[in-house]
Amino acid sequence: MVSTTFINLNDHKKELITDALLNEFSNHSLSEAQVSRIVQESGIARGAFYKYFDDLKDAYSYLYHYALKDIHQDIATESTEKLRPSEYIEQVHDFVEKSTNSRYFALVKMHLLHNESLFMTPFNNHLITEDEFHWATQVMIHDAIKQILIAPDNQKIILEKLANVLQALAKEDKKHVSITEGN
Repeated sequence: MVSTTFINLNDHKKELITDALLNEFSNHSLSEAQVSRIVQESGIARGAFYKYFDDLKDAYSYLYHYALKDIHQDIATESTEKLRPSEYIEQVHDFVEKSTNSRYFALVKMHLLHNESLFMTPFNNHLITEDEFHWATQVMIHDAIKQILIAPDNQKIILEKLANVLQALAKEDKKHVSITEGN
């Protein structure tokens, strides 16, 4: 877990380190990343790196969560009720647009292509407890985002297919809810 020492650094130094992490993890998978390149680029001592982070995976986790927070900041994701399929599609579109136009695009793409499997349990355990509709929706949305980031030219058709499937799922979910409430 990122240390309070890192959190309490002055903004300039923290930005230098974060930029070095972003460069490293955008251009190298976690298994190929090297502390030596990060410390050289950021101008910190190797020992300082380990004072701030437990290891490369810890530094990567910090950076990836930091990037997602920045990407998601203008995207409405909080709702007390289930979203309609069109609202999910709008969120996916907004996320893809913000991702592809952000400085984090290469990081997110690298994560989806090479690093995601290293974080499946810590990042996705909450989905297991969700109802079937929400679980299926989240799995499909995640895969659609991955496909769009890999092949951006297919965005329109992927979003259309996702919208069609989400609408069909929503209809089935409504039937299931009314049947279970009727018993």
